Amino acid sequence: MALLFGGVSVLAFAPFEFSPIMVGTLAGLFWLWLKADSQFEGFKIGLWFGLGLFGVGVSWLFSSMYFYSGVPLILAVLATFIFVFFLSLYVGFAGWAVRYFFDKNRIGLMLFVLFPAVWVLSELLRGLLFGGFPFLQVGMTHLGTWLDGYAPLVGSLGVSWAVAMSAGLLLWFVMQRSWVVPSILLCLLWSIGGLLKEVKWVEPTGKPIDVALIQGNISQDKKWLPDEFYPTLKTYVSLTKENMSADLIVWPETAIPTYYDVVEQGALKTFIKDAQLLSTDILVGVIAGEKGTDHYYNALVNLHNPEQRYLKTHLVPFSEFFPFNSMFQFLSHLFDIPFATFTHGPENQPPMMLGGQPAGLSICYEMAFGEELANSLPEAKYLVTVSNDAWFAHTLEPHQQVQDVKMRALELGREIARSTNTGYTVIVDVKGEIKASIPAYEVGVLRGKVQPYDGLTFFAEWKQLPIIFMLFVIFGFILSKRYFLTGRFGQSKQNDV
Repeated sequence: MALLFGGVSVLAFAPFEFSPIMVGTLAGLFWLWLKADSQFEGFKIGLWFGLGLFGVGVSWLFSSMYFYSGVPLILAVLATFIFVFFLSLYVGFAGWAVRYFFDKNRIGLMLFVLFPAVWVLSELLRGLLFGGFPFLQVGMTHLGTWLDGYAPLVGSLGVSWAVAMSAGLLLWFVMQRSWVVPSILLCLLWSIGGLLKEVKWVEPTGKPIDVALIQGNISQDKKWLPDEFYPTLKTYVSLTKENMSADLIVWPETAIPTYYDVVEQGALKTFIKDAQLLSTDILVGVIAGEKGTDHYYNALVNLHNPEQRYLKTHLVPFSEFFPFNSMFQFLSHLFDIPFATFTHGPENQPPMMLGGQPAGLSICYEMAFGEELANSLPEAKYLVTVSNDAWFAHTLEPHQQVQDVKMRALELGREIARSTNTGYTVIVDVKGEIKASIPAYEVGVLRGKVQPYDGLTFFAEWKQLPIIFMLFVIFGFILSKRYFLTGRFGQSKQNDV
């Protein structure tokens, strides 16, 4: 049953976006945890739920490894299962913690306070440890509902907390047949979220920027072939020349499948020199080498001013770099991934002046980490992100990436222009809504306006600190009561609270 609840939960995420499913399945998980008779039983239930959630939700990993990385079928299946199992362990340990701290005499308090706090703690740790894997945070499922009003205040984890509290209150209502308290709390929770949606955290500043987001639609099985090198460049150059009236033109992640120094002195030499004479900023995804070293970076370079570069900081584990290199370097030979050992770029790189306004930049995976993107604020007036989702074409992953973009725009109070190789290329406004897009898996250009904004949301200023503080207070109280007031210093008094 836990496995089923977890698998069905994926219907709440993009592209399905049936948000009530998440409240129901999370309430189902909490109900199973209530029925567990031991900490190990709670762990097993959580593990099975995680296997369902991540087994369906991140199944796109198999596609990238088997179809595009040349990994043999058995190894691709095994590696995907190991990754899914690893992510599921966080939910398993959440189940263990729920049973460890559980108090059967305070069911309502457990469902409203403990269970949601443990769930959010598991998501927080999953997004921090071992490079961070913040996939399928339940807060993403409630974009477009009243609960997303919490995003500018306490971020996506805050929305996850509100969803988990809703699930706990729903279960409290059903199990205890006591409708007054849970109904009032549920109404307050959602009403406050609705009121927060009306708060204007940021204000527009300056005139909109005319952007052209290039979508080359180069399939991953062709991207790195030598025979496709010049046709790829021709596609991007021709689409760029057709849109030179824009303030900013953006190519996707590694649109140029080689070192910048190579094309600067070769295939794009004339084009780059011409770009330096024009007023249009042309931001291209490319590999940037570091002279005199064997370091190379996943980078964005402004052809109008090649000294302006952004070097990707948060790399993808086991794809762009290998953690614990001496232990796992052998894995690089199993994956046919060009440039699989990138170097981390420096942290807190300043915004880049693009289209006359400072822009915060990110590449692909970095869009999942709102607290890191917030470091470019308030200087950055809008955000630009690029990606190459051809690795995961026709799977759930590109849709989930767009959900990340929508959440980041809402959290940070900045419009986001996203250029991708195969889609989805979009412009998202500060309400987390798509204001412009083009069809995926087609060659095209998204021409649209990006409005710069000034000011800071509460989340942009304080990041995860409020969430961490609330977790510290809750678990600090629980631990103090368990160990200092009762467990160690006398007889437990179950009716004190």
